[in-house]
Amino acid sequence: MCADDQGREYEFGVPPPLVRKDLIAQMRHDAETLLPPQFVDCLHHIDQPFFTPVYDFCSPSLVFGRVAMVGDAASTPRPHIGFGVSKAGAEAQALAEALSNYDDVDRALAAYNKIRQPFSERIVAHSRKLGTQLGVGIETDEDRRLSKLLQTPKGILDWIAVPDFLATRSENGKF
Repeated sequence: MCADDQGREYEFGVPPPLVRKDLIAQMRHDAETLLPPQFVDCLHHIDQPFFTPVYDFCSPSLVFGRVAMVGDAASTPRPHIGFGVSKAGAEAQALAEALSNYDDVDRALAAYNKIRQPFSERIVAHSRKLGTQLGVGIETDEDRRLSKLLQTPKGILDWIAVPDFLATRSENGKF
């Protein structure tokens, strides 16, 4: 997907005007087969479709010296979980609380990191797991089962549209 019509490879995505015509044709064909008519109609009104790779990242530490990271700088889960603003706000609040609870800035930053960094890891891990609904990162039988489950309304409600999504649980909802 990251090569244009002349065969030039791009590391992070092809510039929109250079996306190969065969990819656009395949996307439109797949849309006709897989998507509801309303989405197909929208897609037909896009003159120049493009794509962009989706990455996730979690810093091994949210604190470096006296620099504390919050929001996407601290960790960036895949966008399909829609948690970026809430995560950034919670990190800013946790940082403010840590700074107000300690007289020593270094201890405050260490406390902030101890609380928020593992949480960031769990958010990114969850987003990767939910990526299986898109057919991404499927490597194990468990991944295949979850991918199939996430194609159902129950799976979406149980795994995506819930406030306790960071709890570790199995497919049957048990911890």
